[in-house]
Amino acid sequence: MKLGNLQLKSNLFLAPMAGITDFPFRTLAREKGCGLAFTEMVSAEGLLRKGPALASLGRGEHPVSVQLFGAHPDILAEAAEMAEGMGADAIDINMGCPAEQVVRRGAGAGLMRSPEKVEQILTSVRNRLKVPLTVKIRSGWDGGRINALEISKIAEACGTDGIFLHPRTKDQSFRGRADWNLIREVKSQVRIPLIGNGDVKTVFLVRRMLEETGCDGVMIGRGSLGNPWIFSLLRGQDPTPSLEEREGTILRHFFLLQEYYGEKEAVKKIRRHVAWCSRGLPFSASFRGALAGLKGKESLLSAIRAYFESVKEKQCRSCGSTENGFITGREETIL
Repeated sequence: MKLGNLQLKSNLFLAPMAGITDFPFRTLAREKGCGLAFTEMVSAEGLLRKGPALASLGRGEHPVSVQLFGAHPDILAEAAEMAEGMGADAIDINMGCPAEQVVRRGAGAGLMRSPEKVEQILTSVRNRLKVPLTVKIRSGWDGGRINALEISKIAEACGTDGIFLHPRTKDQSFRGRADWNLIREVKSQVRIPLIGNGDVKTVFLVRRMLEETGCDGVMIGRGSLGNPWIFSLLRGQDPTPSLEEREGTILRHFFLLQEYYGEKEAVKKIRRHVAWCSRGLPFSASFRGALAGLKGKESLLSAIRAYFESVKEKQCRSCGSTENGFITGREETIL
């Protein structure tokens, strides 16, 4: 699909997630088929104050979108121009973050209450950029103020190249169910690409969102944790990984982390990814417990290899009770 002048290989997107979507994780997602990966949400004021290091773009990293948050049109425009100069292939303005420390500053989902401010921000940023501009929004502020369609039409009129819609209100945060009907309604009334987001944790749900809402693409957040293969769906590949693929991906992720952060930090950071990646497999709870006490690289890697060897042995002994390394009947839970 296309976002403005940016041609993407897939219409599956990696959502920005604080503390998770760093350069190594984005690289892994792209290798598995992600069309466009997003940085963690970056403060526009912070970027201008602290410089390029805050956005953590990798050398030669493409395609990547920098997501900015803020409430001041001129500051956001200047920060967007800086991010473009750093090599960002697209800029996204966050109007959906429900965190109180963000909303108190009039940013994130707080902007859903101010259509006039939304127009000022998007006009100001659009005038400074050559790369595509997108916006990530929510349903509205609360159940009594559902205005995603109004904000989407403003975004379209301001020359925005795409809209990412998470159909929960600010008050809902991440509770309850995302209202996919709203995605379908907004999609029917805007001409620019609309990408759905929310409650997409399995391959089945990716397909279902595309079919039920008619959206142009799907943004995946929590559904990618321990499951980067979800991005392989539209490449004609089997998104259900074998045990060998799981082990290889964990090791690949570790070496990406090591190259970017150094060995000590890589050992710390890989633990939760290993826990996510091994969920649903035999002995995974005890394996996660064992990892907590390991500090060095060699002991960690040895434990990972030994764990997968033990699971393979169990699979062989079970003689047909598993498929592709998974316990039969639990693929949907795992993916």
